Amino acid sequence: MTWPEAQRYCRERFIDLATVDSMDDVNRLVNVVDAGYNGSVWIGLKRATQTRWAWSNGENKTSEYFNWAPGQPNEGAYCCFKLRFLSSPLSIGNATYIIQTAKNQSDAQSYCRQYYTDLPTVHNSEENDQITKIIKPSNNFWIGLFLDSWEWSDTWSRFFRHWAAGPPSASGDCVGMSRTNSGRWAQYSCRQRTPFICHGRPVVPEYQFMNQSMTWLDAQSYCRARFTDLAAVTTMNDVNRLVNTVTPGRSGSVWIGLHAVDVKRWVWSMGDISQENMWHPGEPNGDGECVRSFNGSWYDESCSTVLPFVCFNDSAGLMITHTAVSWRDAQSYCRQHHTDLASIRPEQQNLIGHESSLWIGLFLDSWEWSNQWSHFFRHWAAGQPSLSSGSSNCTGMSLADSGKWAQYSCDAQQPFICYGGEFHSNK
Repeated sequence: MTWPEAQRYCRERFIDLATVDSMDDVNRLVNVVDAGYNGSVWIGLKRATQTRWAWSNGENKTSEYFNWAPGQPNEGAYCCFKLRFLSSPLSIGNATYIIQTAKNQSDAQSYCRQYYTDLPTVHNSEENDQITKIIKPSNNFWIGLFLDSWEWSDTWSRFFRHWAAGPPSASGDCVGMSRTNSGRWAQYSCRQRTPFICHGRPVVPEYQFMNQSMTWLDAQSYCRARFTDLAAVTTMNDVNRLVNTVTPGRSGSVWIGLHAVDVKRWVWSMGDISQENMWHPGEPNGDGECVRSFNGSWYDESCSTVLPFVCFNDSAGLMITHTAVSWRDAQSYCRQHHTDLASIRPEQQNLIGHESSLWIGLFLDSWEWSNQWSHFFRHWAAGQPSLSSGSSNCTGMSLADSGKWAQYSCDAQQPFICYGGEFHSNK
């Protein structure tokens, strides 16, 4: 998959793309990949919006101690110069080893990781004084501090890096790991399609049905006091589990955690925000809240218009269905027979042709989860949500309509579903 597709896949089914904060993790990732595969695989590292000074061993200690010379750091780039370097020991202690062979920073880091622990981290003035005593004042040596402009997909704050020879270049905003190069990392275009590694156990929220009627706000308070929050839903599997959580034989609706907000965002049916811009000039122009693709561009359209559509299938890719239906019916068909309505990237546009308008998975959304979960999976019933529903800003799941969702006044009294662990003993 592309990096964004891989990120979405991992977040839906596990926790996120793989994070790495030690050489042990590097070796474990190498062993996870099929032995016969020689290419790269996505991990969770991507280019960040800011640069930070970080330590080679992954610690985020730069806010606690600096010892820059006057006028430093400047804009020069030194990581490719060859200097002698210092290494931290394998055993616990404050010893530091001088390596007299001159290497560039990347090679020095590799040497220290192979024969010692890493390039040294300097936590305070005492440690800096210890290093100063063992080197000659006129000599320059590498230490573990480097300027970093990358971050993990799950915002993990560790700064362990394992780049291939040479520093990362200016091109490519996502990171792949090479199994055949000792698990080292290189930059690639995020739109390149490659296998990937997720981390975490499969995400399976624990749902709790509360067979007592409350308003939405009271139900939210009840769930937050005793569990985690009102139920959040990210896949069709979650929908089915919610339906099975409710007491058998019960009809009507139950509250879930979705409610209306003032912000409107164009999002994909499969659950992520649109990062692309393929709108035709002048679009969107307010014609509707669903999106059709025609001749390589996007147009907003009334969701009730009937059009052919394009689905995405996890194993087969894009699948065009020529029967004309409404956007909501197209979404239901794709989820029943494939995976979902397709998210279209620029490089995929030529795969769906230009001969007619097709529904794609993009729609205008103004709802959010009670726990502010940023996933945009929706499972509305036909005609929902309705623009004419006024103050009906909360969402109930219908037990008589395959778990589909509809708007209700937040003051209505309904049973509800929480998610999270068992009751807290002190509540």
